[in-house]
Amino acid sequence: MDTDLTGALRMITYRLYISAGEQEKNAGSYQLLLEAIKDKHGIRYECVYIDTLNDAEKEQLIEDLRILSRKNGIGVVSKGSGMLPISRKKNLGKICILLKLENGLITNVYPHEKNKKRIDIASHLNKALKASSMNEITDHVPISEQDIARMISTFPELIEEGMEFIDTEVETEGGRIDAVFKSRNKEHLLIEIEIEVKDNAIGQVQRFVTYSEKYNIPREKIRLGLVCARIADSRLKACIGAGIEVYVLNLEKKTPDA
Repeated sequence: MDTDLTGALRMITYRLYISAGEQEKNAGSYQLLLEAIKDKHGIRYECVYIDTLNDAEKEQLIEDLRILSRKNGIGVVSKGSGMLPISRKKNLGKICILLKLENGLITNVYPHEKNKKRIDIASHLNKALKASSMNEITDHVPISEQDIARMISTFPELIEEGMEFIDTEVETEGGRIDAVFKSRNKEHLLIEIEIEVKDNAIGQVQRFVTYSEKYNIPREKIRLGLVCARIADSRLKACIGAGIEVYVLNLEKKTPDA
């Protein structure tokens, strides 16, 4: 068990999905590495045979991988440069898949591609085994949407004074809300987290209004928002025009009070 940058405890779990395909021969070596990492770092791991999953469970795994791909900016669909978790036909690939979970939430998957670089299961596990702490393990440096989620859920006052964190990954008919907060005025702020805001962000956030019906919250008590690292001026104007609040991460240089 480790702590993150905020000091909160992180329970790290690995879930190895074992394929009956050609790559299953690697599963034994992956399990040996996971056992060694468990002994060294106190992590947990579990193994699941893909063939034992029903169709609904397979579809859910594929959907989770797609969401993770968007959040982390990684490639998980095979494109010809080596097999990845999702095949070209949009099914689970015939390879082993390793999920990394922190406090029950999926934070990464292996193998994946980032900036045309492939991160395999074995390379990640060997790096974890050599590290003195799991906090040292970084496959890529850029900030992820998961990092932003942890930051604002731990320090909701970064968004607004008096703001209270409610939950993350909230499911509605309109889509999955990244984070939900409640203001001093009992307003529910529904947040979509983006590294850089894209053109489809407005429509995605506007669909969150179904939260009002699901949780019986008056529509006038619902606020829609985006938290991001970057946003173009044209998209900012479009968001404001659509009634969506925008919060951009910003480092402020501090000096002692005179």
